[in-house]
Amino acid sequence: MSLDRLHTLSNNIKGFLARDEGEALYDIGRQYARIGPCLEIGSYCGLSTLYLGSGVKASGGVLFSIDHHKGSEEHQPGEEYHDPDLFDRKSGGM
Repeated sequence: MSLDRLHTLSNNIKGFLARDEGEALYDIGRQYARIGPCLEIGSYCGLSTLYLGSGVKASGGVLFSIDHHKGSEEHQPGEEYHDPDLFDRKSGGM
């Protein structure tokens, strides 16, 4: 997938990743997936996963991405960065 396509897709994903950081993750994924499986811990809404995973896929590698989906302290109800659109009252997670 081209970087232009990734940038377009990234416009629909919440997150805090600059374009140049996304491109760096793509390059890192492409380079290091040749060595073995890659691991991402803490994916939030998947913006970094889009870039990292696309780079890994381009080299034929595997990416494991894990997240407890409870959010960070600042994402909890009543906190500054809480986003009610991401909060699931039933599970208490994001």
